[in-house]
Amino acid sequence: MRSGREADLPGLIELMRSEVVEGRQDIVPSEGFLRRVLARFDWETKSRVIEVGDRIAGSVLVMSRPSTDGLIATVYAAGHGDRYRDMVRWGVQFARAAGASIVQTTVAKGRGDGLADSGLKVVRPWWRMDRSVEDRLPDVAPVPGYRMIDGTSVPPGRWSEMFNRTFVDHWRFVPRAEGEILAGKLRELSLMAVTSEGGAPAAMTLAEIEAYPGDTRPQPVGLVSSVGTVPEHRRRGLAGWLVAESLHRLRRAGARHASLYVDGLSPMRAYDVYGKLGFAVMFEAEVWEATFP
Repeated sequence: MRSGREADLPGLIELMRSEVVEGRQDIVPSEGFLRRVLARFDWETKSRVIEVGDRIAGSVLVMSRPSTDGLIATVYAAGHGDRYRDMVRWGVQFARAAGASIVQTTVAKGRGDGLADSGLKVVRPWWRMDRSVEDRLPDVAPVPGYRMIDGTSVPPGRWSEMFNRTFVDHWRFVPRAEGEILAGKLRELSLMAVTSEGGAPAAMTLAEIEAYPGDTRPQPVGLVSSVGTVPEHRRRGLAGWLVAESLHRLRRAGARHASLYVDGLSPMRAYDVYGKLGFAVMFEAEVWEATFP
């Protein structure tokens, strides 16, 4: 076992592909996406790989960040056979030693065999919901008292303010900075609802277009994310309005399919909103978690 390095990315992607074949994960991220996400990643201390011959047979990356619940570490593991569990175990031990209060990993429903040995337990269902954007799309129904703007006219700093106000009461909330929120996003696909009078931010939705190698979905895929409404403007149809508009914009931008991820225990029942827009659950995962006082 050794520390990983950026040059390992092609081998890691190949290993991630085997995770999809094995049924533990649903997608293989593109190399461009991984390079963007890992641009400042500390490979030396927060990653490990196992090599067998000239191939990577196991890998783990650990990413952590402060939250309102303490330091949260996320373990991204992959491996052939029992090596998957070994890599998860290393990630949990490393995260705990580094001071994490919460350690998480996500794996397909029913595919977490042996993870309890690392002190993890299932705490949350996590779903991917899909729909085609080549079929008839839902009508875009503006909500009275609000208007829609996109990233071409949102003032700097407003996205981070909006994101952190919107999701502060969500499970395992982690505050984010503007650059992280908008990384890789097109301004035309970054939508915000504001009040007609005064322009106060009320709801947001971000979208991007990704190509997933070897994926069965029609490519490219429009990924809808960060769908949320600040508490005082909830239950008025703003999220449905923004997501419907996102679908139309994604199709015009060349997407053939749309996906989003949702908390299966969402207190706002966000999955009901998405279901009315034609989305259906296509992949069920589980969040496994260990907590350390």
